[in-house]
Amino acid sequence: MAGLSIPDFWLATLVITFAAIWVHWIPPIGYVSFWDSPWRNLQQFLLPAAILGYRLSSATMRMTRSTVLETLREDYVRTAWAKGLAGGSSSYKHALKNALIPVVTIVGGQLGTLLAGTFVVEQIFALPGMGRLTVEAILYRDYPVVQTNVMLVAATLGHA
Repeated sequence: MAGLSIPDFWLATLVITFAAIWVHWIPPIGYVSFWDSPWRNLQQFLLPAAILGYRLSSATMRMTRSTVLETLREDYVRTAWAKGLAGGSSSYKHALKNALIPVVTIVGGQLGTLLAGTFVVEQIFALPGMGRLTVEAILYRDYPVVQTNVMLVAATLGHA
């Protein structure tokens, strides 16, 4: 529930603050290219990626849990158990295949949310990305870039 209710910008601010206070670690400021230093590039993107993925993964986990529980109550799963399908992992694999249909739908919708909602986290960690590119394109009236990014987000949402 915390993953669904905590905003990304607040979680990012908390992570930076508590990392600096408790661990005396300050995340790298500025951008280091992957070609210049792959390790530093991974370090600077690790925390923002974890923060952005926290909310999205919590929604995915809740949907997966609810659909698996719902699928385990279906007649065909009970029939498979009655016919001797071994309990535990094999029945969960059997039910998980059918339960993933709504989960994949949720993940597809989250991709557009992820592309559209990264601007604030990019600003907090001073990193370049799609959110910052879109906002700068709007400010500089670079309409082809704005149109391309809007179309990319709209295409990944899949609800249009």
